[in-house]
Amino acid sequence: MISNISFSPFKNISLYKTIVSLMMGFIGFLGIFVSSSFDFNGFSVNFTWSLILPLLVSLAWGIKYGIISITLGLVIVYPFILGSYNGWASLVPAISLCLWIIIHGYGSENREKSKSIYFNIYFLQFIYIIIRMLIYVFIFPLLIRLNNIQPPFWNADIITSIDSELLLLFAIKGIIVESIFLALCDALLLLPFIRKIFRLKTTNATKHNTKIMITIVFFGLSFALVILTIHNYIIDQHHILYWLLHPNEKTKITFLLTTILFFIMGGITVRYVQRMLEVQDDLKIREKQLENAVEEIESLNESLEQRIAKRTAELENAVCELEGFAYTISHDLKSPLRAIEGYSTIIQEDYADALNNDANEMIGNVKDISNNMIHLIDRLLDYAVTSKAKLKKEPVFVKNVVESVFYEHEIANPTLTMQLAFEGELPTIYVDKVLFKQAISNGISNAIKFSRNKEIIQITAGCKKTCREYIFFIKDNGVGFNMKYADKLFHVFQRLHRTEDFEGTGIGLATIRKVIQKHGGRVWIEGVQDQGAILYFTIPFNKDVHKEGDNNA
Repeated sequence: MISNISFSPFKNISLYKTIVSLMMGFIGFLGIFVSSSFDFNGFSVNFTWSLILPLLVSLAWGIKYGIISITLGLVIVYPFILGSYNGWASLVPAISLCLWIIIHGYGSENREKSKSIYFNIYFLQFIYIIIRMLIYVFIFPLLIRLNNIQPPFWNADIITSIDSELLLLFAIKGIIVESIFLALCDALLLLPFIRKIFRLKTTNATKHNTKIMITIVFFGLSFALVILTIHNYIIDQHHILYWLLHPNEKTKITFLLTTILFFIMGGITVRYVQRMLEVQDDLKIREKQLENAVEEIESLNESLEQRIAKRTAELENAVCELEGFAYTISHDLKSPLRAIEGYSTIIQEDYADALNNDANEMIGNVKDISNNMIHLIDRLLDYAVTSKAKLKKEPVFVKNVVESVFYEHEIANPTLTMQLAFEGELPTIYVDKVLFKQAISNGISNAIKFSRNKEIIQITAGCKKTCREYIFFIKDNGVGFNMKYADKLFHVFQRLHRTEDFEGTGIGLATIRKVIQKHGGRVWIEGVQDQGAILYFTIPFNKDVHKEGDNNA
């Protein structure tokens, strides 16, 4: 178990990364001996360019490789070489260097996981600047005083005091230089050849970065050269070769600042162009994915249409076979039932005197049951025909249909006293005349059947108009029903009353619903026990006959 535990904070270190980190660090260490120094009005500023190398390592690979680069690569000792006169205070820039590498290594490790501003390279630099200033303000003077108490062994010629203003200027100088180095590193890591050294991911969008950077820097230097030429040759009247071969501090600083400025501007431009190209590449990929998806959908649609056509044909064949089977069965059922009914009639007519009352009653029951079965089969066939019938719509004046159907039922029931009334204007609608008449007939038939125990059967037909449809109703004054059973009424064979009380098959309302649904309408029924019922159904507007229906009504 103990052998599986690693105590090293640098576990999983890549050999390649370690070697490159050491090389970058060692080259950075050698570079401190050739650092650039510029004089600004008597104040010297050192540019230790080689510090860029370990910072690149930290920005590319994180904390541990950055630490390897500055420690094993000996870069961390540069303050004791360049600023040996600071004595113990040289620890401050050494600590600041470690802190600089650690903070930006931390940001590098977390930027891939999160786009939070807290891991942004320049936000972290701002945090580092605050900490660096605090270190210089509070720790640097203490270590300068330590030079008096215990002079360092590596240099006896040291400073033992420092002015606060000079200290602040010294700290600001370091902050400016390090911020410039950071911006340069940020730009360098956009270049493909630099990214290849650090084995960072490159894309097609980065292939132009180097050319863009060189072009912008070259333009900046050319612009600076033109300005300096005008100033030295025309204004100061110096020969061109003279000021080029013997540049003064002003010329050096101009070229330095121009290079830094345009390199940073190049980094900004490169990043913008790279993002634009990445967006374009991503759009091309998405377009290709979309094309593939469309092709796949079209292929699936074609396959689905073929399967639907095949299944539809199979279903139509099955329906045709089922219809043929239904007609055959109905014919085969009706034939023996008619025979039973016929034999029953013959027995009643020819042998009535020979049979007792019970036998005559039983034969009558057999005859009635046979007639009911034949009627039920006919109604089922009507329902099946209604279900499969294709609509042949035409303008139909509803009032005429209602009056015609009522008259037919009045003739068929001469013993009943019936009255028909209308509420509202009945319009002309665009429906299948045969099916619509069948629905009206079933509705009025139900109203008469369940009102036959009344002295006067009162049937009322009416219509209400909404913004989208006509709502028709047929109201009676019959026995009504309990509303909690209303949903059962529209199912085949569902009845709320006994056959002994009211004849019927329980198919009439189901047929009405089927007809109205085929026309795009709705059906429902309301009733109160012993107070009658109201059948409602709707027919949607048809623009072609809407106005005509209103006028005819």
